[in-house]
Amino acid sequence: MPQKPIIIFDLDGTLIDSRADLTDAVNEVLQLRGLQQLTLQQVVSYVGDGQRNLMKRAIPGLDDDDLTTACHQMSACYAKRLTAKTRLYPEVAETLPLLAERFNLCVVSNKNDDAVKAILQQLDVLQHFAATVGGGRCNKLKPDPEPLLLAASICGSTLEGGWVVGDHRTDLAAAKNANMHACFCAYGFGIQDKEHADVIIQHFGQLLEVVFSH
Repeated sequence: MPQKPIIIFDLDGTLIDSRADLTDAVNEVLQLRGLQQLTLQQVVSYVGDGQRNLMKRAIPGLDDDDLTTACHQMSACYAKRLTAKTRLYPEVAETLPLLAERFNLCVVSNKNDDAVKAILQQLDVLQHFAATVGGGRCNKLKPDPEPLLLAASICGSTLEGGWVVGDHRTDLAAAKNANMHACFCAYGFGIQDKEHADVIIQHFGQLLEVVFSH
């Protein structure tokens, strides 16, 4: 059988709107430490480069050991509410099975690997993905291509000719570093910055036309 082409999705801001649960978890850590709460907008501006960078931005000035402790606290606080307020974006649930007929679908996120799988399962879409790779599975995070290569090897695809779909500059940079097509999700809560996108979509369902026309 011919090899299926690959589509690699980001998670937060691409498949799911997780802003409220992330903010609540960060603020619980801050409360435990007697620190001032952050707004949703502040927390969202810190998201996209992995948990360690998130906590470094939320609590400036921590040494490495205390930053590691803060990350453990964040993992525990977040694990209690992965999908308390988190929802799939419109059109995701009905579009994924249509894409899965023609493509190997993967999720590559800088979020903790266990949380990635749990969220997809709780939102009843895990079955559509041939591979999921979260933070901790590789030595490096996006924008390094290492986690993308791992996802491709798991599902038996190559990255050549494939797509990266995400809402953040790290996703677009990862696509560039892996020589893949890049689709930017303008409806998400990340930023494009100066990174190139081959296509920009305003809602998830537009992806069908994008990938089937290439």
